Amino acid sequence: MKDITNIQDIDLLVDSFYTKVKKDTTIGPFFKNTNWEHHLPRMKEFWYFILLDKPGFKGNIYDSHSNRNIKSPHFDIWLTLFCETVNQNFEGVVSTKAIDKAKELSMLFSWKLEQTEGK
Repeated sequence: MKDITNIQDIDLLVDSFYTKVKKDTTIGPFFKNTNWEHHLPRMKEFWYFILLDKPGFKGNIYDSHSNRNIKSPHFDIWLTLFCETVNQNFEGVVSTKAIDKAKELSMLFSWKLEQTEGK
């Protein structure tokens, strides 16, 4: 298996991941009203920036997810699906970086949601 090395690899990762998200009976419903024509390119730009140092992503990915009533345990499912998608398609240094970043995001989102729920 190859590592994530280019935009096409990230496109495959993001498209495959969100296919799983849409089918998941627990977290899929949170995305039922998602404008995929807008969301997928933004998520791809985010991962291009994170994994390939490609400039262009602007925005706050937390804010676009915080209004969906997603709770901390849902990010465990999100992370499992993401890691599964990476591991099914890639291996190597950048693939590990993708998983590590997803773990960071999951922890950060969960923490922020807990702070918001506590107010």
